[in-house]
Amino acid sequence: MRKALNLLKRNRRAAVLTCVISAVSFSANAERTPLSTLSNGDFERQLQIPASVTLENGDSLREEANKTYTQLPFSVGERMRFVVTYLGVSGGSAEIIIQQPVKHLDTWAHRITGEVKSASWYRWIMQIHDSIETLSYKGASFAPARFYINQQESSFRNSKILEFDQSKALIFQHTKRKDRSETKSQFTLVEGTKDALSSLYYLRAQFAASNPPPLNLNFPIFTSEKTWTGKADYLGSDTRKIGKKKYETDVFRLITTFGGLMEQKGDIRIWFSKDSRRLPLYIEAIVRFGHIKVALEEWDPGDVHRGQFEPIRHNL
Repeated sequence: MRKALNLLKRNRRAAVLTCVISAVSFSANAERTPLSTLSNGDFERQLQIPASVTLENGDSLREEANKTYTQLPFSVGERMRFVVTYLGVSGGSAEIIIQQPVKHLDTWAHRITGEVKSASWYRWIMQIHDSIETLSYKGASFAPARFYINQQESSFRNSKILEFDQSKALIFQHTKRKDRSETKSQFTLVEGTKDALSSLYYLRAQFAASNPPPLNLNFPIFTSEKTWTGKADYLGSDTRKIGKKKYETDVFRLITTFGGLMEQKGDIRIWFSKDSRRLPLYIEAIVRFGHIKVALEEWDPGDVHRGQFEPIRHNL
């Protein structure tokens, strides 16, 4: 019985994490986030993860790298911090940051990292510290090249990396779980597929490029060893209050075909700012295991937009 309860808890934690990642994505400030590229673990060393090189202002290589974000509503250094509420209780925080681009397959790739932590008061029940990273390229298309996730949830430990081979239309998966042997598997790569983290930036880029916003947007997402259909339907405009500030927003309903604990029992609705930034300000999701709310607490604009926009602090 105890083993069954622990399994249920673990599946529920994984479902909550997957839901929030798919809807918003997570990460943190470069100085505070333990990035997979900085790990000393044997598993990560085998993956030949590209090294991060600091590019100074005025460096021609830095200028070339930053062109990756030309015509996109975000840029290198953008950081978003969210408060995650589950079943009406604040259970933790999530952050996301756009890192400096890296060279991948002779082209510049977007590099985005994430982190989610349980609240300090909640850690006596369950301690969560998960990190994720994605590399994707082709500008606004956000074609994934690599996705990495490291889950540390109480006694549960799991690391997984996905390599997306666009030329062979294959996804190679390499997984290591605590006290188990490493496993390798492969899957068919459906054209246009996104990973759970890059999908958020793909949506923002598509919404920013269309005025009025697209009424419907469909694209495949690969996660949990399957390709799912993601659908974004435009519901209209709305005024949304976050903290003490009011924002004009465009509201989208996200529909997925996830089953099991992730089966939708209601809408997943996302409020995006009605401006060139297309910030994901607020999310509400009703799924099989409960009700999740995610609110943007802090936003920093990053290198290109630092003089154009003021940082946001909601102090939720």
